[in-house]
Amino acid sequence: MRTMLMSLVVGGLVAATAPARAQSTADDLRTLIADDLTALGVNLPVWMAQHITSVMAPVGIGAGSGIGDDAGGFSLGIVTRLGLFNNFDDVGHGLQLVDIQPLMPSLMPWPQFGVVVGLNLGDGLELGADVQLIPAMDVAADDLRLEASLFSAAVTLRWRLNKAEGAMPAIVLGIGGAIYTGDFRIGAGYSEPYSETIEGQTVTGRVSVQTAPGVSWSIFQASPELRAAWDIGGLFRPYVGLGVGLSFGNVGDELSVKATATIETIDGRPVDEDPVVYEDDLVLFETSPALWTLRPHVGFDLVLGVIAFTAQLDLAIMGKDEIDADFAEGAGSFDTSDPDFLYNENARGSQTQASLIATFALRAQF
Repeated sequence: MRTMLMSLVVGGLVAATAPARAQSTADDLRTLIADDLTALGVNLPVWMAQHITSVMAPVGIGAGSGIGDDAGGFSLGIVTRLGLFNNFDDVGHGLQLVDIQPLMPSLMPWPQFGVVVGLNLGDGLELGADVQLIPAMDVAADDLRLEASLFSAAVTLRWRLNKAEGAMPAIVLGIGGAIYTGDFRIGAGYSEPYSETIEGQTVTGRVSVQTAPGVSWSIFQASPELRAAWDIGGLFRPYVGLGVGLSFGNVGDELSVKATATIETIDGRPVDEDPVVYEDDLVLFETSPALWTLRPHVGFDLVLGVIAFTAQLDLAIMGKDEIDADFAEGAGSFDTSDPDFLYNENARGSQTQASLIATFALRAQF
């Protein structure tokens, strides 16, 4: 009888603690998801603030040595700009359950498409406009959804000080202003199996992200530029130059987040537990974009009658100050001791990044 009673007591305790243990496991999984999505939501604006100014519109499309002395001439064309942003996988550093870092490219391609127009004002002056966009599209990895959209508009004024003659280049001065707005989302639709040790137990299942953190921005940039441009037979017009971008505005996270994790086994034993759902609205974290952008560049025009083809390559170097104080205060819930998280790196001081930007344009000149 005593043995039977002991068995009943022990069995009752095991049965009573099983739901509590399952609830504890579910709570721990929910915390892991929350930590991962919060880390993404904070690191993504930090990374974007370092890079996004590099693809804002340059001062002018084309060499500039062909700007005429007579008023009334104009050009109209299409342009595509492709940026390569480095260290994108740093955004996913340290993730545990939502471990998307292996799927993230180190170099992030950033394609833009648009139209350009130029109007000769006379005496070597040219007024230009540049409108570019990214339609809502997946911009990169096959196994990870990276959705971007943007709108950019710029106005530029260039002055060709002198005509190119032989080895003597034309000197072209320019000034431009651009607005740049858009958003970028990472990881929605991600679904992978996981295996985590929670309170000494190995828990396996599958984690899925329905809506993931994103980043949006609204930036104004002023861009002076100096360029030397040659004219070889009116057909080939190579040039070199240096542009500077001074940017103001904000970059911040956005979007509600939702993720689900199933619990399939605990220590190898199948279990029947309800899925763990985490859903929340991220607190808005904002910081400023890179304050300055240097754009040394080379390029050429190939002129075939009224048609001109332009190719240009920029090495954009961006300087980002230490994270804004209000950003740091707002990110107080982002609790990690890992110094390699982007947020922690930028909280310690200013950062410098570099990107390669290729521009191609096809214009009709009249």
